[in-house]
Amino acid sequence: MGRKAAYLKDVLLWAVLGLPAWWAGLTHTLADRYTWPEVIAGLAAIGVAVPLARPRPLVAMLVTAALWAGSVAVRGDPTVFFLALAVMSYLAGVRMARARPALLGLSAAAVAAAAVVPSVRWLLAGRWDPGACFFAVTGIALFGLVPWLAGHARHQSLALTRAGWERAGHLERERRMLAEQARLRERAAIAREMHDLLGHDLSLVALRIGALEVGAGLPESERRAAGEARAAVTAAAERLRDVVAVLGDGPEHGGTDYGGPNHGHPEHGDPEHEDTPSSPGESVDELVRRAAAAGMAVTLHGAHAEAGIPAPALATVRRVVREGLTNAAKHAPGAPVTVTVTVRLAHAPGETVVTVANAAPHRPGCGVTGGHGLRALAERVRLQGGSLRSGPADGGFTLTVRLPHTVPPRVPPPGGPRTASRPVELDLALARGRVRRTRLAAALVCLAAAGGVTAFVLGFTVYEAATSVLPPAEFAKLRVGQAESEVAAVLPARTRIDDPSWPEPPIPPGARCRYYSTSSEPFGELELYRLCFAGGRLVAKAFLPS
Repeated sequence: MGRKAAYLKDVLLWAVLGLPAWWAGLTHTLADRYTWPEVIAGLAAIGVAVPLARPRPLVAMLVTAALWAGSVAVRGDPTVFFLALAVMSYLAGVRMARARPALLGLSAAAVAAAAVVPSVRWLLAGRWDPGACFFAVTGIALFGLVPWLAGHARHQSLALTRAGWERAGHLERERRMLAEQARLRERAAIAREMHDLLGHDLSLVALRIGALEVGAGLPESERRAAGEARAAVTAAAERLRDVVAVLGDGPEHGGTDYGGPNHGHPEHGDPEHEDTPSSPGESVDELVRRAAAAGMAVTLHGAHAEAGIPAPALATVRRVVREGLTNAAKHAPGAPVTVTVTVRLAHAPGETVVTVANAAPHRPGCGVTGGHGLRALAERVRLQGGSLRSGPADGGFTLTVRLPHTVPPRVPPPGGPRTASRPVELDLALARGRVRRTRLAAALVCLAAAGGVTAFVLGFTVYEAATSVLPPAEFAKLRVGQAESEVAAVLPARTRIDDPSWPEPPIPPGARCRYYSTSSEPFGELELYRLCFAGGRLVAKAFLPS
């Protein structure tokens, strides 16, 4: 909202809230006409409260509560400033998030009114006026507390709506994030297939070409062509590595992240049930035969043990064999070097052990040395509760993997167990419950205030009738011209009313009159005795029938 628009709204609100004061200053249709100092003081107080309603709603509400209590203290009756108190209280309820400061503020205002208003009435009217105290306190309850509760219910309803939109935005962002993760997992799956299938095949192709390159009786020109072909295959493997790195979102993940960017977290996949990307019918024996057909000297021990390996572990066993054969072809290619690879499957109850070992080559290989395949394989084995060891051994290289047949329970990630987020339905139910409780409290306060007002009015009427009776015998003894001090000795503590609403005899000029009951009946026909005083003496007495 612009500053100019906010200023115009404040001016309009001030005019609306000040309209009853203008009316009371210009006419006495609804109440006795207000003096202009009273009108100006009320408009000034409203002018202070309205600008504070946005930055300091509690202060604005307390300013109007003080205006209400002060006006009651001056006039002794309910005043036209109730509208300002009600509106400022409602706005405070809408704009305040916490309830305690407002409730404490209104309570303090009511206590202050109960203490100050009777004292002001005593100073201004010269008598104790419990009715003014009652009007001040109940006005703060009716025109302060009840509108504030209604505004607070509105605040909670708006907060519930905002929370709903925020939750919807969060769910939409989460949906997009899940879609992005699915896309990344798909890219990682493509990278995995390229690494496992093409990488393995390119290694075997390079091995075959290397065998031709060192073959006996091959002309020099064809030997050079074979060397160029082997170099081209090696370069193709390098380019494949770069593509795998791009698909896997960087070199640290390229071709290694078999579960996408969230691999390794149990909630983002089930790697132990994931099959290899190779042909479903390619067993360990077939992998070894393919490598042997490409020129690799490879021996397989324990081929029949494959039949007893459970499916989740079998998929990983085949991946281990493929990775070991690929690494041997990369790093010990060509002849006259003789490479011996031994694959041993030792099947024991509840566990499978796979070992892929190659002897020391006569010269180092020139294959791609990314090392990503072993890292991905180690993560896969870890998720299945197994262990992987790899490294130089007797001048060669050994890869050993142990896999349990039963996957152990997954250990929560570091940092402690994750706390499940609270369901949306529970949040909505709690918020709606708060709104319902606030509305119920507002209704109960209204009912309690109405009941309290009714009981107080009835009790005050009985009390006023009983304490304002001038007995007929005492009235008959009073004489015009008698000193006011002598008359006061027989008068009751209170007057019944301040001014009758029906016609009465003319009041002597300069006299002030008091009206007393003729009986203690609070709800019957009202008959009054009127006593008028001037110059310290009784100047007129009259009986006023109902």
